[in-house]
Amino acid sequence: MVGALYVLIKAIAFVTAERRPAGQALAAYLTWPGVNPAPFTRTRNTGTGADATGVPATARRWVVRGALVMAAGLAGGAALAVAAPRLNRATVGWLGVAVILTTVHLGASDMLSGWRVRRYPVLRLFADPLASRSLRQFWSLRWNTAYVEMNRVVFAPFARRWFGRYANAALFALSGLLHEAAISVPVLAGFGGPTTYFLLHAAAVHAEPRIGLARWPRPLARLWTWCWVLAPLPLLFHTPFRDGLVAPLFTSWSTP
Repeated sequence: MVGALYVLIKAIAFVTAERRPAGQALAAYLTWPGVNPAPFTRTRNTGTGADATGVPATARRWVVRGALVMAAGLAGGAALAVAAPRLNRATVGWLGVAVILTTVHLGASDMLSGWRVRRYPVLRLFADPLASRSLRQFWSLRWNTAYVEMNRVVFAPFARRWFGRYANAALFALSGLLHEAAISVPVLAGFGGPTTYFLLHAAAVHAEPRIGLARWPRPLARLWTWCWVLAPLPLLFHTPFRDGLVAPLFTSWSTP
């Protein structure tokens, strides 16, 4: 369901774009998680080597780091598959979630961001999320920037028109519903958990300016952020999802 919606939005974005990529640029766009084709209709005229901002060199570091993180994630997944028979299902489920996030979100995504090496001005998909000093920064600048861009271009205008000052909460609710479709629908259980997770974050983001989070010492601000990300995580990756979809990825290898 979510995949079909994503393909539809990407197709509409491509067809309605003022300029559309072709050839190698089109192939690059099709591998890119973002829906906006604009970065693939132009390249930075940087000559040889890095440009003034060091973008190509930085992108090469993204690719190398992404490959290393992805390799670590795959190695962790293999180790988990071997150890799974000796672990309880809850442990396998949570470690499996960590393996998937490491391999895909922090590894493969950095490799895809390496399209910048080819001078396509794409943003890094997951930009050092551990450095986030607020939930607003985490969700707006550091976590899944392709979705942030889609939100800004596709959903935010409607949210502002229909919900006014509650637009931000509406966008968090939409994220919750999309995660319900990806996490709860496949196992037909756990409904409400992902939506609650994102609504809690909407409330926390709303509170951040009111508690003066920007003035907090950096360690405390990061602690605030990561407590909010991690503490309610069982609502997002609920037990039916972990037991029904994640754990079998690692236990099926040892099942006779």
